[in-house]
Amino acid sequence: MDIIMDKVKRLPNDAGVYIMKDKDENVIYVGKAKNLKKRVSQYFLRKQDHIKVRNMVSNVRDFDFFVVNDEVEALALENNLIKKYKPYYNILLKDSKTYAYIKVNLKEDFPRFEISRRLNKNDKYFGPYMAGVSAKEVMQIIDYAFNVRKCKLPLAVGKKPIKPCLFYDMHMCDAPCAGKISKVDYAREVQNAIRFLKGETKDVEKILYDKMMIASINENFETALLLRDRIKILDKFKARVITSLGSLVDYDVFSLKTSGEFSAMCVLNIRGGKLQGVTTYDILNYLEENEAYTQFIMQYYTSHPLIVDEIIMPEIDTSEIELFLNDKAGKKVAVTKPKIDSVKFKLLEMAEKNAVLHIEKNLDKNTKHINASIGAMRQLQKDLNLRYEPKRIECYDISHTHGTYTVASMVVVQNGEKAPKMYRKFKIETVDFIDDFASMREVLTRRMEKLNSDDVSFSMMPDLIIIDGGKGQLGYAVEVMEKYGYKRDLISLAKREEEVFKPYESKPYILKKGSFSLRLIQLARDEAHRFAITFNRQLRAKGMYKGGLESIEGVGPVTRRALLSKFRTIENIKNAELSEIENIKGMNKKTAQKIYNHFHK
Repeated sequence: MDIIMDKVKRLPNDAGVYIMKDKDENVIYVGKAKNLKKRVSQYFLRKQDHIKVRNMVSNVRDFDFFVVNDEVEALALENNLIKKYKPYYNILLKDSKTYAYIKVNLKEDFPRFEISRRLNKNDKYFGPYMAGVSAKEVMQIIDYAFNVRKCKLPLAVGKKPIKPCLFYDMHMCDAPCAGKISKVDYAREVQNAIRFLKGETKDVEKILYDKMMIASINENFETALLLRDRIKILDKFKARVITSLGSLVDYDVFSLKTSGEFSAMCVLNIRGGKLQGVTTYDILNYLEENEAYTQFIMQYYTSHPLIVDEIIMPEIDTSEIELFLNDKAGKKVAVTKPKIDSVKFKLLEMAEKNAVLHIEKNLDKNTKHINASIGAMRQLQKDLNLRYEPKRIECYDISHTHGTYTVASMVVVQNGEKAPKMYRKFKIETVDFIDDFASMREVLTRRMEKLNSDDVSFSMMPDLIIIDGGKGQLGYAVEVMEKYGYKRDLISLAKREEEVFKPYESKPYILKKGSFSLRLIQLARDEAHRFAITFNRQLRAKGMYKGGLESIEGVGPVTRRALLSKFRTIENIKNAELSEIENIKGMNKKTAQKIYNHFHK
């Protein structure tokens, strides 16, 4: 503690970010401060009211810090470091789904509507669409209600018009590609569709109903049924209207609730006065409510970059949130703390209720999750007498095909859970024959040489390395890791008896079958095996394809597909008679001879 207090005294009074570390040098918390010295000293000089803050402080053995120019830079750096280190006491937004939006580029002469999961500045977006009515269903309404472009065919602007497609004949498109509609009239149709997406549904309902009746009168019953289904979707769309809200209102509502050990953040997305989505996130750890909201919202709008004009939250200090949102959106974003009994207050109550229900509903699941992840790490440390709690586990495996296409995999298990974005794969470059030991030596050497690289996965030191194999593999791994000064834990897992070997110990460890600790290392091992085999197959398929057919002059993709359709594998093509190749539909004798000669040099 004396060392920490000496560092605190030397801290500058500047804005910046601080990183708290435990005895194992793991990053356990990342925070920001307007004044580094004042903020960090509060942890150690002031009695902490929150038990989680006390627990965090009790685990701190060191800290680092970075000075920045202002609060905006501090917010951005904090957000990036949280994503990098995934500290235990920070909010971690696990939901990485990219939700669907409907986009239209109004700068085009004849804009078209389409579903997109990626946003750019040139387009106008509506959404996100998450629950109740999907983006696909909304697009189906647009397709039948408005005569806007459905295809991606190039427009013949200023050129000779092309022949209209089937959508024109079906009265579902006004065929701007064929010059059947002016830019002015088409723009009017686009604006009608936009009004619908903003919540004005009355006109659309009439359009769909009229088209359904016409189709029915003309005995086009298939179309009539399709239109009936679109009207049902529209009814669902209308049913999500929030009473007393204007049709042009867009809000995001956030509410964090805690019950015992578990917390949940509920987010309501309201677009055009309609409840577009309700999403609830499990929150594992946080120190203070204010910081929890700030960190969550920063991560949320990093994943969902379309920022509305107003968000609704409880009565907390929102200055940092407003600063972040205004900077990211490039506009003024209102952060509202609603008055009691107002419509916005009722929305907040709705979010609170959903958060509480989520906790109650998932209590058993979350308890099991903690046992299977956090509990498993601690149990594994105890069962194998590890020096460090294995918060970050890396597992390595080698895969090859008779000594060719040799590859290696590195998978990461972070805080007891798979971290696929951290997985990495390697092509073995120095081994041309079957030598798993040498291959393992190469991959671990390359991994350690990248320790200080910009790659997030390589920049973090693992607490535990698992080698898929027996004592021989482990020996080679120890040799490499000791060379690079690795002082944490290293084990190997033999498949046959699930024996766990540790360096310089003759007897293996046998973990209890079905135990959380065995499941944890099996999870890492199985993922490494799957990832390595998949990469090997990809390389092998690519290599066989290229080496077998793509290198033959005059054999194009159509011919290659025909060959593979007939013979299934390259090996079967090699073994085929010339007459069999000649008998393939569309094959000429000259090309068949080339193919045959290629495999019989």
